[in-house]
Formats: sequence, structure tokens, C-alpha cells
Amino acid sequence: MTVLVRHLYLRMMRRSRVIWLTALASVSGLVFWLVGFDSDAAELPELYTDIVASVGYSFAIAALILASATLREERDGGTLPYIYMRPMHRIVLAVSAMVAGAAAASTVAIGGWLATVVATLAVGADLSVALPGLALFLSAAIGYAAIFVPLGYLVPRSLLVGLGYIIVIETILANAVTGLAQFSIWRISMSIYAAIEDDFGEIATDVLGPVTAGVGGGIAKLAAALAIGLAALTWALKRRDAL
Repeated sequence: MTVLVRHLYLRMMRRSRVIWLTALASVSGLVFWLVGFDSDAAELPELYTDIVASVGYSFAIAALILASATLREERDGGTLPYIYMRPMHRIVLAVSAMVAGAAAASTVAIGGWLATVVATLAVGADLSVALPGLALFLSAAIGYAAIFVPLGYLVPRSLLVGLGYIIVIETILANAVTGLAQFSIWRISMSIYAAIEDDFGEIATDVLGPVTAGVGGGIAKLAAALAIGLAALTWALKRRDAL
């Protein structure tokens, strides 16, 4: 399984793709750097949470582009049947794809978070302002991988469908319908972030919405998303034509 995870990971992590997606995930760091210079030192912790919670949402698109390519590129390139030729259980292939997709998304997530660290140091804020933000980015990377890795295999136009999920469900409907907010990966990740960050700004609180802050609850929801995504991907690999 380790060899397959490594193969899928390296196939996704082409240099140009990683650079552009890391830049997309780093938008919040750039905004914090630009805005932070004109802010008082006492305002920087809350300003950081506000910017990361709202602008950092650009990482969701980077995660979609990367994670949905985990098995889609193998299928579209005609190389997936060669993986199938090896005697392995479909659950092994599904787990390998999920691990590779989560690892790739996490790599870009760390790059986006490091941009906020650099911005924090540039504006003269204490490094502790940015440290809790790593939990937000990594949680989101794992959560989005749970959705977008199966989506990339199941749906031909996975990028359009994924954008529909991000824009319509997470951005529009989740703000209008309280119950749907509980299914937003970004808000679930925010709930983990909110539990370990004391200085939450007004904008960040609005983004979190009705989702209750808590590390345990957030991890449980992400685990449920992973289980559902893994089950769907395993079923698809068993039932559908890999060609």
C-alpha cells in the first residue's frame, strides 16, 4: 500500500501545480501582510483569525483541484487498469487513494499556512498568533480530501461539481439553512480552530456560524466524512468499470 500511496502522491504533486495551488492557498497570508501593517499590535490576533477564516477559504478550491485528481488522472490517462492488474482488495486501493489525496492536500495546506506565518513575522506580531491556524488548514485538507477524492473518481466533471458544492452548499445554503452548516467542511475545521484559539474576531465568529467549537466534535465529524467517503469510493471501485 505504501508504494501505491507514494505513486499517487507523486503523480499529483507536479511542480507547476504545487506552486500555483500553494499560491492560491496563500492568499490569506498576503492579505494579512498587507492589512497588518496598518493595524495596532493588539488588533493583530483577531485580525488574523478574521482573514484566515474568510480569505483562507481559497484553500478549498486548491484542495478540490488537487484531491479530485487522485484517481481521475489515472483513469483519464488510461493507467488505472494497470493498478487493477495487481491482486489487491479494493478497500486497499480506496484507502491508498484517500491517504495520498489527504497527504497532497495537506502539503499545499502547510504551504498556505506558512505564508501566514511569514506575514505574521513581517508585521511584527508574535508567532503564537499564527500557530493555531495550522489546525484549521490541516483539518480542512483532510475533510476536503474525504469528499473530493471519491468525487474525482465518481463524477466526470468533478471540478464543476466540486465548485458547486463549495459555492452553493458551503457558501450560500449553509448561511441560509442552519442545519446545512453542520456539513460544511470549512466550518467543521473552523470549530477545531476556534477551540484552540482564544482571540476569535467577529468575522471569524460569523463564518463559524451555528457550528459549535470543539476539538472532539470536529474530529468526530471529519472521521465520519472520511468513513463515508471511503465507503463510497470502495463501492465505486468494486462496481464500476475502471477503464
